[in-house]
Amino acid sequence: MSSFFDSGPLPDWKVVQQWLGKDLPWKLVEQWDKPGDTDWLNQYVKNMMTHAKKDARVKSRGLVRMDVQKDKKFVTVTMHLDPNVDYRDLQLFAVSDRLRVTGLPNEGKQAVRFPCLVYARSGKAEMRKGQLIVRFKRRPPEKSEYELFIQP
Repeated sequence: MSSFFDSGPLPDWKVVQQWLGKDLPWKLVEQWDKPGDTDWLNQYVKNMMTHAKKDARVKSRGLVRMDVQKDKKFVTVTMHLDPNVDYRDLQLFAVSDRLRVTGLPNEGKQAVRFPCLVYARSGKAEMRKGQLIVRFKRRPPEKSEYELFIQP
């Protein structure tokens, strides 16, 4: 089987840029055609990873690690709080498919989706060893099948 690149000359990048607009990193495409200079790719990847690491640090501020566990009758959410977080500032809002937490540091808020539906009113929250544990009763899966009629 022949490769796409063996089938003929590649299109002019300027034409492709006009078709696609600014969706591609055009500086990368222009560097690709330069012979003998392979150091640019290493530098490009290094810059990309440096910016990604900075973005990850900015996004992680105020966020809390949440673990969700499901057993036969309950769904348990464990929030690992920093020692400087006062749990009295937190507010918990639950619906049948997710838990939303507000009052985190830096006016942060965070949500976690449950692996199954729960009864939101059954939620009980308590502090244990610096962790906030919220437990919900699982909602049984819907087993009824309903026939739906198409309207003419």
